[in-house]
Amino acid sequence: MIAFVTLLSHFKFLTVANMLFAIFLLIISLEVTGSQFLVKTLPGLSGDLPFKLETGYIAVGESDDVQLFYYFIESEGNPKDDPIVFWFTGGPGCSGLSGLLYEIGPIAINYANSTFEKPTLEINPYSWTKVASIIFVDQPAGTGFAYAKTPEAYITNDTLSTLLAYNFIKKWLVDHPKFLNNPLY
Repeated sequence: MIAFVTLLSHFKFLTVANMLFAIFLLIISLEVTGSQFLVKTLPGLSGDLPFKLETGYIAVGESDDVQLFYYFIESEGNPKDDPIVFWFTGGPGCSGLSGLLYEIGPIAINYANSTFEKPTLEINPYSWTKVASIIFVDQPAGTGFAYAKTPEAYITNDTLSTLLAYNFIKKWLVDHPKFLNNPLY
């Protein structure tokens, strides 16, 4: 692990968020639940996560050739009744990770205690997940961890992106039926 971080530190173009994700993918603790993964710990944050974090892919498009990646954080309040928020970061082409780490998510980068080689995280006491479940989506294909199975599936426009986002929401709700009665935003 130390050798990997040392190697990455030589690439000056990597942002702290990119570095965090590289480390995240190496040492994350995952528990498989169907096609989704429950994340129990994150590098840079000591102990188990104090909230439920699920990541996964939802296949959308005519032939399910676009794989949209998501981060789902269940409400820390009352997940049975609290609203569901689908967060599509603007651009398009900006990963949902930016919303999770820099805007409304339950964790943030602790810059005072971070270095380029070793970012640290902290709990965000003002997270929207205190009162809502949030799904941060990487969209369109080529953004964050979202990808396409064919070169043609990377071609998009506003209308197609909207349709794929709508299909993502429908499929996510089918995969998570316990949230069908929650208010949706």
